[in-house]
Amino acid sequence: MVEPSENSKVRLEKEYDFILDFLINSKPVTGKDMARAGRENGFDWAREHANSRLYTLWRLGKVLKIETEKAPLWTLPIYAEKYAEAQSGLRKTNTVYLEKELPLTADRSMDIEIAGTKIEFAFNYKMSSNDAYMYGDWLEDKIFVSLNPNHPFWGTFIVDEEKISLQLTNTAIDVYVQWQVVRSVAPIDSVKLLHLRDAAMREIASKDSN
Repeated sequence: MVEPSENSKVRLEKEYDFILDFLINSKPVTGKDMARAGRENGFDWAREHANSRLYTLWRLGKVLKIETEKAPLWTLPIYAEKYAEAQSGLRKTNTVYLEKELPLTADRSMDIEIAGTKIEFAFNYKMSSNDAYMYGDWLEDKIFVSLNPNHPFWGTFIVDEEKISLQLTNTAIDVYVQWQVVRSVAPIDSVKLLHLRDAAMREIASKDSN
């Protein structure tokens, strides 16, 4: 790992100091807002630059992250009590899930349904280590997935039945999300992808075990 130069360290310290000074007299801001403020003060920042600085300060306990339904807001820890009520309003009661068996097992069930979409699996032992870990084919009433047991990830990590079941379940989620992207008429951004995957995981977790 390359150590930052002295000039880089000085520049970063100035950027961190700017953020902390700015937040003293500001209402909570997003990373996008902070990037704009940085540019107005001579820093060559896009949103990802501001976010990187904010998360570094957050890990050090120097800024407070306020979760929202969209982008997080950032302020100083001294204002934690002031915004505690807003935070508590966003927190929902946790649902307690009972531990279950994974829905897919290599020796028993090789199909699963996610949000009404049936997904069937089969291992293709003719696939090589250079082929993708899976291929999905979209049929009229279901998705058929060819799994590559010769993929280096399988050979390295998927070494017992429990891990096979977990990998099959995660692959089902992957191919379901791919199918949603293929059939969507509107562009799908990274946030939408996250929501699709999250919804699929929640549906699987809420289903009764077979």
